[in-house]
This record gives sequence, structure tokens and C-alpha cells, in this order.
Amino acid sequence: MKLNQLQILDAIVQSASLSGAALKLHKTQPALTLAIKNLEAKIGFELLDRTKYRLQLTEKGRVFHREAQELLHANDELAQLAKELALGNEPQFRICYEQICQKQSYNEIISNTFRLFKRTEFNLTSGKRFVSLEQVNSGQVELGIGPWFDLFHATGHLESLPIGKFNIGIIAAANTFPKHITFNELQNYPCLAMFESDLNIDSDKLSYSKGSALMKIDDVTNLKSFLLQGAGWAMMNIDYCAPEIEAGLLQQIQINDREDEFGIEVRAFRRDAIHHGPVARSIWEQFKVLSEAYVNDR
Repeated sequence: MKLNQLQILDAIVQSASLSGAALKLHKTQPALTLAIKNLEAKIGFELLDRTKYRLQLTEKGRVFHREAQELLHANDELAQLAKELALGNEPQFRICYEQICQKQSYNEIISNTFRLFKRTEFNLTSGKRFVSLEQVNSGQVELGIGPWFDLFHATGHLESLPIGKFNIGIIAAANTFPKHITFNELQNYPCLAMFESDLNIDSDKLSYSKGSALMKIDDVTNLKSFLLQGAGWAMMNIDYCAPEIEAGLLQQIQINDREDEFGIEVRAFRRDAIHHGPVARSIWEQFKVLSEAYVNDR
């Protein structure tokens, strides 16, 4: 069997369709079908159940795919190790740092590591909700910093460090909303929310809004700006809005008949790997120290 056949199988399983896998791999559907048929002929049993609406693994296929994933993961590790052996220190270190989680102590660790490895280019990105997890899992970045839920461990081979928490509540422009309101009444007002990543989780279950008119924004600074304009309400990091709340520009809304403030854990996380480069090791060790202090103070 060939490595690219295993990669095709994994893409089909992750997409649950030939069309999705073809798009991801930039190949035609007939090419993928032929590759899987050749693989099945080689191993002597069917991997995919083609009788259902969406492609699913057969019983033997599930066992085979699980082992194939380990092999693909090892291949990624080997490729990364070869790259670092050839280049020395990582030429580039990529971090996806969700804006809603920004904190001075996290910035200091990133800055310290940047000063320590002057020849490594640091790239920091942000954007949609849960984008950090999506980008870590897809290999687009080496480190993610973002909100964390236990179910995230099921999305890939990850290791994570709890490094802090923040509270989110319902925020709106001052004097545009009642300070106390029922949940059903809240749905009559427009909601502002971050765009969501392409992560394959039911993020609607994490949403507070079900029936409101919705404006989606991909930048938390712009979201706050629209809040200040009185465009609607949003679930926001309360600390992030604290200066405007203290100045009387924004206010926190209390819901009479439902919980309206939630604590969210923040974690630094990365793909679980046998080998990490010196930049990755350095920044992770610093976050470990921060994590130990946070856990001890909880």
C-alpha cells in the first residue's frame, strides 16, 4: 500500500464525502475512487460502506483507519523533524492568538521568546471564533491560545495547558437596553457575534442567541465598535469591555430568568508531537510555568 492511499482514505473519512475529500486534496472524485478501490484490492476487504447516504467506514475499515492515522501522524512528525534538522532553529513560528483572550502575561511570554530567537520570524493571527483550534489541528500554526472546552481534545492529537480564565456576559451600549431583561425579551434585540471557524463541532450549542437578528463580525475590536454604536448586544469578555463600562459607554445586561455570566478557561495548546523545535520548546516551558501558577491559585 502507498502513503497517498492512506491520506486519501483519511480525507474521505474526515469529509464523509468524496466531493469534500476531492476539494481538500485538489484531486478528482474518480481519482479518489480508483485509489480506494486499489487499496481495498491490496488489503483484501472493503474499507467504506457505500450503501448509506454518506460514506462511512466498515467495521474492519474503522480499525484499519485508526492505525492508518497513527502512521500518517508519524509521517508528519518525520517530515517536521527532517525540516528542522536541515534548517536548525525554526525559520518561522506561527501562533493563532484569539483576541478575546488577550492578556499581558501571555504577551510577555511571546515577546520574551521573540527576543530570544531573533532569527525566527513570528507570525500571529486571529479572527473567527475557535480559529486557533482549527489552525493548530490543520497544521497552519504551531501554537494556539484560545477559549477551551473539554470536547476539544476529541478534535485531534493535542496537548494543552490551562493558563487563565475570563468571564463573558451580555454587553450592550449604555441606555439602549434595559439593564434587567428576560431571555425571551432579549431575542427581540439584534445580536452581534464573531464569525465561527470551519471546525466540525456544533458551536450553536455554545451560543446564547437563538432567535435574534444577527450581525457577524470577524474582529473583536470592530465588534466592540458596533456595540458602542448601539447596533445590538453581544456575549463579550467582560474585562475586555471594562474601560468602556466604567466610562458609562457600555453596560452589562442581567437576564432575570437565566444564567447570564459564564467563566471560560483559556489554554495554550499544540499538536502532540515527539519532537518540537527549540522555539516551540522554549515558549511551551514558559507557558508551563504560567500554567502551574494559575492552577495553584485557582
